[in-house]
Formats: sequence, structure tokens, C-alpha cells
Amino acid sequence: LGCSGSVFGMVVLGGYTRLTRSGLSMVDWRPQGSALPADDAAWAAEFERYKAFPEYQRTNRDMDLEGFKQIYFVEWAHRMAGRAIGVLFAVPLGVFVSLRMVPLTLAPRLAAAFALGGAQGLIGWWMVRSGLEEPPPDLDGVPRVSPYRLATHLAMAFTIYSLLLSTSLSVLWPSPLSHTLA
Repeated sequence: LGCSGSVFGMVVLGGYTRLTRSGLSMVDWRPQGSALPADDAAWAAEFERYKAFPEYQRTNRDMDLEGFKQIYFVEWAHRMAGRAIGVLFAVPLGVFVSLRMVPLTLAPRLAAAFALGGAQGLIGWWMVRSGLEEPPPDLDGVPRVSPYRLATHLAMAFTIYSLLLSTSLSVLWPSPLSHTLA
């Protein structure tokens, strides 16, 4: 239940990231994540990278370094929360598997949840990359992520949440039907 609750919180944080237009502030992706810039020089370098992309050039030209730090932190927190959920899921799973405490009937669902979680990070970057490109001329010129990619990212989050919640509930309150599903 803890992981499904964490995924729910992540969806809320993702919505906040979207509403504050923070999602395009980090213009690269590292699977292992990264620390926040450590000093003024590192922040300035990160801001200069952001300035090379359409969102800054078309909609945020009046943004200063302090404003950039605010949106960058929101996106950074969203990404790091995703990684934290992965660790929160994988470490106990690894321990339970090594102790042979995971029923074989449950293993496919847990493996699917782990794989979907990893795929979600890739989908998130795939979505962000679409917003780092020049917007098509037939639109209003405002850089945006692809709505199809955004919908895929959100649908995947709902799928992961539903899978984790249903799996948790089937373990906590087994029923004859849940034994065939788990």
C-alpha cells in the first residue's frame, strides 16, 4: 500500500509540475539522477543550458536565475521522487525474493510493476524531449510537450497505481478470486 500511495503522491506532484510549467526546466536526463546544482556557478551553467531551448526563448525570456531555480527544483523533485519510489519498491522486493517470501503466483505482478516503473521514467523523458523541440508552425508557437506523450505518461502512472493497489489489497485481504489473479 505504501508504494501505491507513493505513486498517487507522484501523480499529484506531476500535476503540480505541469501546472507550474516546470517540466521543461531540466534539459537532460540521467537514469541515475543528479544532485541539485551545488553552487552559483553550477546554477548559472544549468540556466545557460535552459536558455538554449525554445521554452526560455519564446515564453520565459524575462526569467531570472531565482525564477529558474524555482521551476528547476519542482522538476528535479518530481524526477527524484520517481527514483525514490523505485528504490522503495525494489529494495524490499529484493529482500523478500532472496528470502523466498514471494509466492510464485505473485511474482509476475511484482515483476510487471517493477518493469512498468522503469518504463515510466523512460516515458517521462520521451515526453519532456517533445517539449524541448521547436513547436510546429501551425500551433501558437508556445513550446509544449506532446499531448499524446503526456497522456501516455499519465495513463502509465494510473496503470502502475492500479496494479500496486490491487496487488496490495489482494495480499491483505485474499479471496478465492484473488488467488487466481495474483
